[in-house]
Amino acid sequence: MAASSGRKGRRWRRIKAQVLADCAGICIVCRHGGATYTDHVVPIEAWKAMGGDPEDPANLRPIHGALNRCSVCHRCCNESKGDRPLEEVQVVQGSRDW
Repeated sequence: MAASSGRKGRRWRRIKAQVLADCAGICIVCRHGGATYTDHVVPIEAWKAMGGDPEDPANLRPIHGALNRCSVCHRCCNESKGDRPLEEVQVVQGSRDW
């Protein structure tokens, strides 16, 4: 059996925790805090085609997922991003302080 079990193993959990801590849980799509998922900025297949490791922290950023919708905009950012590069996703510019 391999030392890593993909995105469920100990190595993945450590990488994910480090990315969330480094970026303070700020979602790459809506720019609100509280994200507990990570997403690949460049889709995995494209990243691997460039010779990248799918678990490389340089290609990971925090994002809100299906079970962790944004508490501010109520968006499931990971689903709205899908398998597209970030440049193709409508990024929320942020809200005003009222």
